[in-house]
Amino acid sequence: MDFLDPEKERRSRTKLLLGYCLVALAIGIATLVLLYQAYGYNVDRQGEVTQNGLLFVSSQPASANIYLNGHLYKSNTNARVTVPAAKYILKISKTGYRDWQRPVFVAGGDVQHFDYPFLFPQTLKTTSVAELNADPSVATQSPDKRWLLLGQPANPGAFTEYDFKNPAKPVATEVDLPAGSFTTGDGAQTWTVGEWAADSRHVVLLHTYVSGAATNREYVLLDRDTPADSINLTNTLNLGQSETLTLFNNRTSEFYVYNAAEQTLKLVNGNDASVVSKLQHILAFKTYADDKILYVTDQSPTGKTTPNLVSAVLQDGQQTITLRTLPAGDPSSYVLNLAQYSGDWYVAVASSNDTAAYIYKNPQDQKTKGPDTYPAPWRRAALSGVSQLSFSSNTQFLAVESGQDFVVYDFENVGQYRYHASQPIDQPQGHAVWMDGDRLTYVSNGKLEVFDYDYRNQQTLVTANPAYAPSFASDFSYLYTLRPAAGDAKAALTSTSLVAKQ
Repeated sequence: MDFLDPEKERRSRTKLLLGYCLVALAIGIATLVLLYQAYGYNVDRQGEVTQNGLLFVSSQPASANIYLNGHLYKSNTNARVTVPAAKYILKISKTGYRDWQRPVFVAGGDVQHFDYPFLFPQTLKTTSVAELNADPSVATQSPDKRWLLLGQPANPGAFTEYDFKNPAKPVATEVDLPAGSFTTGDGAQTWTVGEWAADSRHVVLLHTYVSGAATNREYVLLDRDTPADSINLTNTLNLGQSETLTLFNNRTSEFYVYNAAEQTLKLVNGNDASVVSKLQHILAFKTYADDKILYVTDQSPTGKTTPNLVSAVLQDGQQTITLRTLPAGDPSSYVLNLAQYSGDWYVAVASSNDTAAYIYKNPQDQKTKGPDTYPAPWRRAALSGVSQLSFSSNTQFLAVESGQDFVVYDFENVGQYRYHASQPIDQPQGHAVWMDGDRLTYVSNGKLEVFDYDYRNQQTLVTANPAYAPSFASDFSYLYTLRPAAGDAKAALTSTSLVAKQ
């Protein structure tokens, strides 16, 4: 028997050990190959080792051609593109649409996502949804992009609501505020949008009216779904003429009431007008969610005051963080904003009297050395006269604006883009607005301009009134603008398809 023969048993063990070694070697080689492939390494047909990167390329609309340095790629969008490390011009093209392109640097092992390219039709077909006898007294679109409210200038308290459920055929409905929800007055009247609630049903409107020789202000909560339930918030909450009102956490159960004369910020219960909390010495503020208030004060929480300087402060729940000082000035000079992206908090503060904006990342988690020290800014945007700090709809980008000068930060890829927009911004806009998560837009020379966050792929679209922001269908298949009156043509709400006819 073999197992009784020592020599044969030794040979069997040797073969078994050799087999194990070969299997381990194969596993090691396979692991090494996979590891190198994961880092982008590959061997070409000439036997040379190259390093690749991976691009995920999507577009709206999909099934568009992908070109790399002028060469057509084998797959259309949406595609997974593997290319050697190098510089490329990435172009996306589709019949009937304007090209989209940008330079791309691919390093070995890179994984980059280009899921935001938007292709605009080469030919834009604009039709009139409704002619208007005059410019609307107010125009505002709901957060879900389903509804557009236009105020009727000749009929105070009356609005036309457009339903974009079918973007190609908006449905108009008359919405009238009930008697007692607003004051008719006996002179000029204006309506200004405050803000929408998250339910896309309620919107706060500021109504300014003349009664006798006095100009008065009142806040109205319009319920567009059930107009009869609209209420006069100024009466309900006993607001004074110097007080302004904003929603608490985008809901209508509680409100922030700011008194500019007394420099107080109160959180007020919407049911009984009772005061839930109160802050003093507030010059300007911005709120977020239900536990964060970013504000400017002339009395630092530390008790330390400095001549000609004010403090920017973040109240995060029970924690109060003094971020830095800013030049003292008119309350309108302070610019504040904050948002959360990918689990991190970004807080931005600036003053139009200063030479920079300051961006903080998770300042609530920073440890300072003492009461007189401040958290370190994540970024300092050197830009004089900052007038606007705005986050994109997906909060990946923050735009810092001063006139036609922009600094845009990309939180996902830790990038910065600085540029001067070549087209002037028509008044009374003052600044650009985000079209979506990746594009900015404003009216210049009577036309709507759109460009990517980094000022690439600039597009001139349709005639628009700079007094009103553009509206879009929820899937961005249609653009709606208010066209100003010109010559014999009346003002109108217009609709433009952003889907090319194939």
